[in-house]
Amino acid sequence: DRDQDHWHFVNVRYDAREDKRRLYRRITVGPEERMRTAAQRIAMLDAAATDEQDLQLFRPVPTALELQHRHDRAFDVEAVTRQFFEEYKTLFRAMQAELDAQTDDAAWAHDYAQQFLNRLMFMYFVQRKRWLGDDNDFLTTFWRAYRRSGRPEDTFYSDWLSVLFFEAFNNRFHGGHTHFPDDIKEALHMAPYLNGGLFRRNELDTRHSPRIEDRLFQQAYEFTERYNFTIAEDSPLDQEVAVDPEMIGKVYESLVNVSAEADERGDAGIFYTPRTEIDLMCRLALVDNLANHLGAEQKNLLYEVVFALEPDEKDEADRRVEQAGLWQALAERLQATTVVDPACGSGSFLVGMLHILDDLQARAQGRKGIHEDPYDRKRRIIGQSLYGVDVMEWACHVAELRLWLALIIDAEIDTTAAHVRNEPLLPHFSFNIRCGDSLVQEVGGVNLAHIKGSKQIPSSLKGKITTHKKEKLKFYANDPECAYRSLDAAKAEELRLFRELLVGQEGAIAGEIKQLQCRIQNPKAGQIRLDGSVDVQPQMELQAARWQEEIDDLELARQRIAGAIDALRNAAHVPFVWDIAFVEISEREQRDQRGFDIVVGNPPYVRQEDISDPTMPREAVNPATKKAYKARLARSVHQAYPRHFGYSAKSGSVSNAISGKSDLYIYFYYHGLSLLNTKGSFCFITSNSWLDVGYGAGLQEFLLRHSHVKLVLDNELRRSFADADVNTVIVLLSAPDDRNDAGLDRRMRFVMFTAPYEAMIHPVIFQELEEATDRETTPDYRIHALCQAEALTAGSDTAPDATGTHGPLIRVGQYGGDKWGGKYLRAPDIYWEILERAGDRLVRLGDIADVRRGVTTGANEFFFLRLVSDAGADPAIVQAGDRSEHQIERRFVEMPVITKARELARPLIDPSVLEHRLFNATEELRDEDRLARAYVEWGEAQPREFHRRATCAQRARSRPWYVIGERGTPDLVIPIGHKRRPVLGIVDGTLVGDNLVEVRYHDGIDRVITGVSVFSVFTMLQYELLGRANFGQGLLKTQTYELDELLVLDPRRLSTDCSQNLLRAFDAIAQRPPYMVYDEVTQLDRLAFEMAVLGALGVEDDRTASALLASLSDSVCRVVWQRMAKTDNSREARQTYDEWLASGEPFGDCLAEED
Repeated sequence: DRDQDHWHFVNVRYDAREDKRRLYRRITVGPEERMRTAAQRIAMLDAAATDEQDLQLFRPVPTALELQHRHDRAFDVEAVTRQFFEEYKTLFRAMQAELDAQTDDAAWAHDYAQQFLNRLMFMYFVQRKRWLGDDNDFLTTFWRAYRRSGRPEDTFYSDWLSVLFFEAFNNRFHGGHTHFPDDIKEALHMAPYLNGGLFRRNELDTRHSPRIEDRLFQQAYEFTERYNFTIAEDSPLDQEVAVDPEMIGKVYESLVNVSAEADERGDAGIFYTPRTEIDLMCRLALVDNLANHLGAEQKNLLYEVVFALEPDEKDEADRRVEQAGLWQALAERLQATTVVDPACGSGSFLVGMLHILDDLQARAQGRKGIHEDPYDRKRRIIGQSLYGVDVMEWACHVAELRLWLALIIDAEIDTTAAHVRNEPLLPHFSFNIRCGDSLVQEVGGVNLAHIKGSKQIPSSLKGKITTHKKEKLKFYANDPECAYRSLDAAKAEELRLFRELLVGQEGAIAGEIKQLQCRIQNPKAGQIRLDGSVDVQPQMELQAARWQEEIDDLELARQRIAGAIDALRNAAHVPFVWDIAFVEISEREQRDQRGFDIVVGNPPYVRQEDISDPTMPREAVNPATKKAYKARLARSVHQAYPRHFGYSAKSGSVSNAISGKSDLYIYFYYHGLSLLNTKGSFCFITSNSWLDVGYGAGLQEFLLRHSHVKLVLDNELRRSFADADVNTVIVLLSAPDDRNDAGLDRRMRFVMFTAPYEAMIHPVIFQELEEATDRETTPDYRIHALCQAEALTAGSDTAPDATGTHGPLIRVGQYGGDKWGGKYLRAPDIYWEILERAGDRLVRLGDIADVRRGVTTGANEFFFLRLVSDAGADPAIVQAGDRSEHQIERRFVEMPVITKARELARPLIDPSVLEHRLFNATEELRDEDRLARAYVEWGEAQPREFHRRATCAQRARSRPWYVIGERGTPDLVIPIGHKRRPVLGIVDGTLVGDNLVEVRYHDGIDRVITGVSVFSVFTMLQYELLGRANFGQGLLKTQTYELDELLVLDPRRLSTDCSQNLLRAFDAIAQRPPYMVYDEVTQLDRLAFEMAVLGALGVEDDRTASALLASLSDSVCRVVWQRMAKTDNSREARQTYDEWLASGEPFGDCLAEED
């Protein structure tokens, strides 16, 4: 500032491209700021300081690049977040343990500790507004006044903080508190009247009588005093290195469960979505939805308006809107837009959408000459436009907290009058943020989701719904004239309206049934004979049969509604139901408007085997309850889209069921889409696994047929969930309609960004993407656009009906799923160029060989034995998995076995050098097999009991558990897991374990030639495209069904010269261990081999082949590097591929990281 009291130290993240927006990161220093974080971060900029890495490299003076990296680390907001979280977690655990020790109630202790810290940190944000005694450090003043007061020890919480929380902030402070000094009394008397939701005694406060000792508060106080708190949440391009409300959201989403031993986030599948991705998704969804209403021809302009971040960009975009005469329509649409996050967590997407809607509406009002106070505008947007649901109550509280904080930044109140307000400063969010299960909506065994038909709502009921909506807004705004005096009264009215809707629906259906019955009983039409007489029988029998079918269907619907009415009448507790909680959304007057305009979010990632009822106590969860809940999940999806899934309400049968292996987020896709109105827009960020794994096939087909896959976005530079082993994609979809296959006419677009997301939030980028009709590569992205019918054909056994006349339930060909992630996101241009040049010279491996997993023993530590004695010794001395040594007759341990990829030291495998042998009894052991029998008995003894393990016990039903059975040896071995080292094994006379895949060629297929071609760089690239890289830690997996799709040289189409060239080139590299891929592709013998492979693929010109090979090798190295770089502790995460290339140094060996 002018007096030089406040300083902003600004770091601008480097980007060589001058036309890109810059990311500003700030550290604020001033009289009112805490200095600890600033001092620590700025100290990192000291060029004279030598860090540990410099000392290790004997480099006392850092280079310019290293100084740049130091600046980046110093201004790393994520680093401060991690530090804050680790210290917060220590404090939280200490407080939780103390409260648990007092009450022996772990769940309550968890929730109460969280609530206490909620309130405390809210205090820090409030005091930044100077609403307490005009003191921006009021808590320190308050604490010191207590310490000087001479009051009894350990009474600060009970006699001081509780008065502030429950009296002062609730407009109930009175003068009877004689222990307060006069200045404290004055501050409490003048405190603002805040919403009672956060500072009102609740069930957590009354269940126990906790004693929070002064030492515990002191620990919490000292922790919070170390950090700067800022009310403003950062924008995508301007970030302050401080604690803002978003950081609070990150902390709470990292402390989901009571169990200290469990992985808190992983158990509940909750991972915090970064700010940049949230902002991008909200803007994409909003542009898409506005274009759906204002016309596709306006989409480019809408991109400019919504994606404008800088003042000059906003001015230019707003001027163009004015020239187009679009402000009135745009302003009306912005105010009418409704947004829901069905798994809202800490409310990040709702806060993100609030900021964007507020900015756009403020600009619209400015252009129209309308003034609305920023606080009032935000409060209106939240009340009318933003909705969230989460199954965890704590998450709902944090979402409310963040929305409150987003409001108070713009709340300017006269502190002298704040305490006499009749209504709280902050609104009630109870109707906007709901706690409940978004997926299963059952009462008394009756699913209440999707239960209402499309019948016309009686005008009398429309009026009641309109009135209810107005009263909810009054309640939200704390209007004293609101008809609802309490939250319970408002919810009771919701339930009454829903019951009335169901009764009306039942009556309407009963009326239709009666009309149809009258038609059957009183036919009015017949067939005219040649003589002019009428024969009613043939025609009317057919029509009567159709009417009876309608009656049967209507009767089923009526019975279902009647069951729901009974369930609601008899239920002691009615859980969250979408159509009850948001009746004003689901029952809008215009049928095409019923539903939300935008569904956005990051649903929890829970693997299918871990799915359980989230409302059930953890100790009550068992396999039976998991199975029952998954059945309810599946039923809810089938009932949402009965035509697509072939669901029969009468029998409950399903002809096309959702895969039972679906992870939880798959169900959120279906349910989230069902919440949209007909012009709605859907945007999720989820695991990318559904793009490539079997259980994703059902969702793929559903989207191809009934929706529009507008965008699938990935980023090869950064993993969105950096702290989780989950790789993600952002997906933008249209509202589905399972009544037809209209989606097949749409064009879908897959985009792999090669620059950070923050650099991609620009209108020009997405305008270009909208225009793409095929494959295209730019410095910022790769895009693959194709027709959805083409994608359906690519994943089907046979092509769909070209006439387009088949209905949604008629399956023309079986859609088995496709590798969307591999083919359309990760595949570089060179992949498609190789395919085009190769033509029919490539063949699926599954067409010329049997591909299956290695031996599944059920007890590897028993069956896989390390040979200790000489190979010819009899008996042999072997070592089991626990390192115990045993003597066994040699005939039982003669078969070599490869147990892990690391044993594939070179492409040609000599079985005699393998150290492991398979315990290979071919039949039940006899008395003379004394040593083998003794070994089996050892395996059956406690504590081992290998024979009781599931696989071994299953085997024992048909033969002795220790008899693996007949199994031919493979021709080729391929690892399931891949990191950096290109390995395979051409083998003969050996078996492999279940961590590898074995390939046996069909008769007439040259085993050596085919194996040789699998060692090529092109195959390495295919691993990256066919496999699944969603495991984190850099691991890529290729299962048998994926390797079936591997394209290899067809040996039947190779000339003798080509075959001989390949074998000669392969011989040069077959006897040496392969290097890491980055070094491997530069070896001269490897280059010669790859040139021979390209020659076999039909590339005859050496110059062309060299250029293709350079591009292919570079693409392979980059895609492997990018996969590994998403692992924080890898070498690739510490520098870019181009930086490593520029160094000129070999990558070197890292075998330890490959296991």
